[in-house]
Amino acid sequence: MPDKITMINLVWTAMIAVMLTATVTLYQDKSDFGDVNYPQVTGRYNDLSYY
Repeated sequence: MPDKITMINLVWTAMIAVMLTATVTLYQDKSDFGDVNYPQVTGRYNDLSYY
């Protein structure tokens, strides 16, 4: 039977693999950023001389 550290490493690696797979699966359709449904926040900078 593998020791405790090996089991923890295997479980940790499996969790990371599952999370990466879920992320790729969930965000597969949302790769294009041109179709934005919310207004873009813009800012303006005015260069004023105080002297």
